[in-house]
Amino acid sequence: MQTSMDLRSIYMANGVGIFILLMLYYVSRTKILARRVEDRIYSFTIFGVMFGCFFEAFSYFLDGKTFPGAILLNHIANTYLFSINLILPFCVLIYVDIGLYGDTGRIWQKYKPQIFVVGFMLVMTLVNLFTPVVYYISDSNVYERRPFGYVYYVVILYILISAIVVTRRYEKEYGARAFFNINMFLIPILIGAGLQFAFYGLSLAWLSSAIGLTGMYMMQQNESAYIDSLVYIYNRKYLDFVLATWIDRGYRFSGMMLDIDRFKDINDNYGHSEGDKALVQVAEILKKSRVSKESVFRFAGDEFIVLERMEADRSMDEYVAAMERSLAEFNAGRGENEYRLDFSYGISTFEPGRGDMDTFMKDLDDRMYEMKKQHHRQDR
Repeated sequence: MQTSMDLRSIYMANGVGIFILLMLYYVSRTKILARRVEDRIYSFTIFGVMFGCFFEAFSYFLDGKTFPGAILLNHIANTYLFSINLILPFCVLIYVDIGLYGDTGRIWQKYKPQIFVVGFMLVMTLVNLFTPVVYYISDSNVYERRPFGYVYYVVILYILISAIVVTRRYEKEYGARAFFNINMFLIPILIGAGLQFAFYGLSLAWLSSAIGLTGMYMMQQNESAYIDSLVYIYNRKYLDFVLATWIDRGYRFSGMMLDIDRFKDINDNYGHSEGDKALVQVAEILKKSRVSKESVFRFAGDEFIVLERMEADRSMDEYVAAMERSLAEFNAGRGENEYRLDFSYGISTFEPGRGDMDTFMKDLDDRMYEMKKQHHRQDR
């Protein structure tokens, strides 16, 4: 049983966690779109952690109390805590995956092992109500953790590692998202859960989860400012920042400006919603074509920019070759796509001390329109 001093620290820690989460929900509620799956997951996670803070403190309060119904309430509190400890990390995994890939259809395909493990552990939580394998509550209403209860920590770690793996896989395929750092969420949780695991009676896991969610919200805000909301690549605002930074630091880099040929025909013949889908497809082609550390930006309308730091004497030829292969693959599947995509593009290299951002962008634009003129002449 906890002393009055221990209980006060537990109440304080979880009370602070609830306060942080209430403030977080208040400031984020206007940013959350209920129709988006990831936003519903985020809202569920906030309230899941909030009730976790409450039930954590409540379970410590109940420990050793023998008033009528106290044992039942203790079971309810601990069943919730063990269940939500499994559900919330899985929610984070799904949230991260959808945030990176934007495809809810891949969840069942990619995460069957995690779904099975979480489902099995949830069943064991319910089994514990009849056979105390996870935790035991005595007739005097004193809580005792059973050895199997430590398996929950292993499962939580497994799910969180899965979230790290999916971010690393995305970085390998498409490059790092400058403002998507899963560590901002995971590090506070791992520290708090690790300390609570090592020292029974220390209540930090739910407070650290609240801090982690705050870090995730800050990450969201950074991304929303610099990520194009339609095609989920960097926007012009971040392009300007990158160019200014690279030029100021004296970097040598190459760039490509790209425009979709006959994009107006897609909008006129198939509708603007199909035109939006075409823009998304182009962004996917450009991301898929990365061969090194290229960064992809939506410049304006149907114009895109690709930048690459030139750390050695090389050009963007490899990237262009990969892009043309990806474009050919898209056009080869025209049974699924009612239109074909063709690009006009211009490539230029920025040499430190020779020009500025405006001259570099004008050079890209001029070279792109030279190719566009050639394509127009060929179409006649």
